Amino acid sequence: MYFDDFLTRLKKGDDPRAVLLFGDSESVISEAFQSMKNHFKKSKPGGTIQIFEGAENRLSDILSAAQTTSLFSASQLLVLKHAEKSLGGRSDDGLQQLKEYFTNPNPESTLVFLASGMRKNAKAVGAVERLGWAVQCSDMPDWKIAGWVKTEAQAKGLSLSEEAVQILVQKAGVELSYLLGALEQLSLFLYPKKAVTAEDVRNLPVPGLESDVFPFVDAVALRQIDKALKMMGQLQDGVDTGTLMLLYGRFRELLMIAVGRAKGWGQTQVGEQLGLNPYRLKILWDQSSQFTVSELKEGLKDLIHIQAGVVTGRLSKGVPEVLLELWVLKQGKKKTAVHG
Repeated sequence: MYFDDFLTRLKKGDDPRAVLLFGDSESVISEAFQSMKNHFKKSKPGGTIQIFEGAENRLSDILSAAQTTSLFSASQLLVLKHAEKSLGGRSDDGLQQLKEYFTNPNPESTLVFLASGMRKNAKAVGAVERLGWAVQCSDMPDWKIAGWVKTEAQAKGLSLSEEAVQILVQKAGVELSYLLGALEQLSLFLYPKKAVTAEDVRNLPVPGLESDVFPFVDAVALRQIDKALKMMGQLQDGVDTGTLMLLYGRFRELLMIAVGRAKGWGQTQVGEQLGLNPYRLKILWDQSSQFTVSELKEGLKDLIHIQAGVVTGRLSKGVPEVLLELWVLKQGKKKTAVHG
């Protein structure tokens, strides 16, 4: 099945015992995995989730854990990342182990395999289809995007016109994580309004993926101050509410990651706690190493003051640019933090 079919079956309450999320889109695999976790937490509120790394754990490890009832909860979701290492290739050993487990499976255990790059013709796909669900995670075709956006909007209590959907896709691009973020921002921006018009989307203060604001945000987060200042002067829309919101959102994510690192969490644990796309987490992980927790807190506090001035109209024309330029310079004057 495809990603949208997978979401439909989850929403119907279907409860598979094994799910293989495979394909060439890391973003779609990540969103499918997040949906699977949310479904499990909703249907099994007292259940536990265990994550296994394919580079560190064998298939037998997850199958052994599946047979064992948790001390804390009867229901458990067991996830094997990089499952292509165990279920792919020419060897049938992994598939035989899986088949043997399902001759007497633990009804309270749900297995999820994440296999980036695995092809539809791989033996594992057919094997898991006979045991549960195999979900092909490829970039969603353009003709399906609009329907998917409307469905996700309805789940958030929003109703979008056809024109509003098209403008949202043009503004945010076809990356599912960004579309979901844009819908989330719409729900907050328009609350308590539910019916979303095309004009509402046009006014949504979030630049689209085509904007040059994203490289600017990256440069700031990497403390490449000269580069950031140059890009800031080249922003097509200038310093607007959307730019400030993106900076605030980025620094908030960096703060959460920095707090996790300070607690001794590894990249995998931080990713699971925040539910971030693996590629996105890698970028943010590297960027977070440039700051201490206190630096990020201070940076967020300063950004809030600038954003509040823009939203309320308290800052006259040209002032936000000056304040943001000073804020960028302030980031460069601080001592770079080094995390383990």
